[in-house]
Amino acid sequence: MPAINRIQIVALTVSVVLLLIVLELVRRRKITEEYSFIWILSSLLLLAVSIRREILHAAARWLGISYPPILLVMILIVIVFAASLGFSIIVSRQRQQIERLIEETSILSAELRDLRDEVDRRDAPKEPRRTA
Repeated sequence: MPAINRIQIVALTVSVVLLLIVLELVRRRKITEEYSFIWILSSLLLLAVSIRREILHAAARWLGISYPPILLVMILIVIVFAASLGFSIIVSRQRQQIERLIEETSILSAELRDLRDEVDRRDAPKEPRRTA
């Protein structure tokens, strides 16, 4: 078996395993569909390139890259960059939500404290008035 075929089999196996892992994580609700999109897209891209190496060679020629595997490295860098940017947006949005929830919780705690104080004052036994 030539080395190219072995490499293609390994690439196919890795891409299918990656796709199955992401789908399983979605199924188990460890990752939501919204956040799994980039990983599913990446594994499908890897699967397509693994099945049809001509895609990689044609894209490399079109971009003027003389060594096609470098295109894979470039694609990997773009995927990691896109994932990092996406996750930064998600973390920023969640941080804003957490700050808003903290503010709301503080307001509710203060209101609850005021209500308890009011109930305590109202329910406290009143001392009878002394008349002299």
